[in-house]
Amino acid sequence: MEQKQLDMMERYIHEVVKRLPVAQREDVSLELRGLIEEMTKDGPEPSDALRGVLLELGNPADLADRYRGEQRHLIGSRFYDLYLLILKIVAFAVGIGMLISMGIGFAIDPPASFAVALGKVIGSLFSAFAQAFAWITVTFAIMERCQSFRKATQEEFVWNPDDLPEVPRQSALIPRSSPIASLVFLVLFFAVINSLPWFIRIANLDPSVLVLNPLVPAVFRRVLWLINLTIVIDMCIEFVRLYYGVHTKPLALISISLKAVSLGITLYIILGTGIWNPDFAYQIGQLAQKEFGAGTTVGKIWSAVPTILAVLSVVGYGAESVGSIWKAWNLQLPKR
Repeated sequence: MEQKQLDMMERYIHEVVKRLPVAQREDVSLELRGLIEEMTKDGPEPSDALRGVLLELGNPADLADRYRGEQRHLIGSRFYDLYLLILKIVAFAVGIGMLISMGIGFAIDPPASFAVALGKVIGSLFSAFAQAFAWITVTFAIMERCQSFRKATQEEFVWNPDDLPEVPRQSALIPRSSPIASLVFLVLFFAVINSLPWFIRIANLDPSVLVLNPLVPAVFRRVLWLINLTIVIDMCIEFVRLYYGVHTKPLALISISLKAVSLGITLYIILGTGIWNPDFAYQIGQLAQKEFGAGTTVGKIWSAVPTILAVLSVVGYGAESVGSIWKAWNLQLPKR
């Protein structure tokens, strides 16, 4: 079989196995490779024989469905492994985040007894897990229905082996650990950032506690939903990266677009809301028993913080966008 035909066969096998659970991929890949080679032995020209075999096997997505054994269910086998993985990630992160936030809360405002504390922990964890499970299940159920509708509307189109995308090189693959770690961090950050107003309110009840807050509490509470929105957008990006598993042009366009929205919201929060406490440098001076007014070095540095953060956000967005474009537009067949 010529190199060109071998490439087409590998592209077809890749399109099939990438839709299967990880545990099945190697066995199915070996089985398909042997089956295709066997079926092309007695054909006419190698190129015509391979095209005929691939057309006979059919669309890679349909063949993957047959290997998985499609059934009617809320979360189909196409998304089930990813669904379970997301549930585990979110459950772990939510559990840790809730325990941290409640631990800090108990330290500031101790409960009446151990039984009361245990009841609050169990009740809060159950509520958080139930909400996380509900939202994730609904999201994946919608994805499943959209996929089924898309499949039904595309049945009239004839699949062509020439439409097979290239097999991505190893460096273009996205390690699962990367989006998983990001998701865990984002969920923990979400839990902590939403607990801050409560912590500060409790701490301010004790006059002996000096709370150094770089933010204006009233403004922070007002823009908290915007901060949460940026976190949710970043989570969506990581979910998409986890789903694709490889740097592609659609993934790059989705990531760059969503990050542009997140960047716009972030810049508005940093520069346009007045969220930064203008007396923060002075309060630090009180703690250090020194005078840190607006004209001092500390005061000047503090007044420049919003601009510095805005510049870093823009530079970070630019660097990430260039990296996404470079990785997506430089995909090629692996060297053999």
